[in-house]
Amino acid sequence: MLLKRILTASIVAPITVFGILVLTQASFALAVALILVISSWEYCNLIQIKQLAGKALYALLILLVTYFLSNAPSNLTILYAAAIWWIIALIWVSVYPKGSHLLRKNLFVKLVNGLFIFVPMAIALMALHLLDPILVLFLLILIWAADIGAYFAGKLFGKTKLCPRVSPGKTLEGLLGGAALAQVIAISYAYVSTQTPLLSDFLIFSFIALVVSLVSVLGDLFESVLKRIAEVKDSGNMLPGHGGILDRIDSLTSSAPIFFLLTFFLL
Repeated sequence: MLLKRILTASIVAPITVFGILVLTQASFALAVALILVISSWEYCNLIQIKQLAGKALYALLILLVTYFLSNAPSNLTILYAAAIWWIIALIWVSVYPKGSHLLRKNLFVKLVNGLFIFVPMAIALMALHLLDPILVLFLLILIWAADIGAYFAGKLFGKTKLCPRVSPGKTLEGLLGGAALAQVIAISYAYVSTQTPLLSDFLIFSFIALVVSLVSVLGDLFESVLKRIAEVKDSGNMLPGHGGILDRIDSLTSSAPIFFLLTFFLL
């Protein structure tokens, strides 16, 4: 399994980096739209929408809402709403299986839940790319670092279960290891992006990395809640060793809106 993950990542990661740095704003938006279609299609499997027509309509809804809201006068309100919604998601994760009946039984809640998962992420990514493609790359590297650091720290030192009812494999030691590696990335980025970095620069980037590394885990855990409710291991099987596209962007769904807000106010 690890070999499959490494091989898949070795193919997907360079393509992703190349696309972020080379694509125009319009082409990047199309790439984001493609990711939205595939991941929202996979999300339909988690909320028991089986019909092809239902999946197609929901993917279209995600695209239309993203398009209209991304062209709204201010995107900040949408991202504020997303931040509040992720606090609610944190509560859902913390008390699971309590409170999960809404995600099990109420189709309206499931559909709105998907809007909050996908739309703010897409808006944040396109806004970041418009500001500076390097910011999108920085965000992804922080998430990858948090994931890699958590994996190896958990394997080596993991003892204290982080959220055993949702994801038994995640540990507090893994969370700290991921946060530590994200700090290394943040400090390195401060050196590279700032000609003469001050202490305040290091503190700002360090704070951003800490928040992103923690929030990215929330996205992962919340998707785990959805998969437990749906009684599936992965959202799909497009990426060998990784599962579906949604399995790969779950951390991005939570961290992209928060990262944009942090960079907007701190950088």
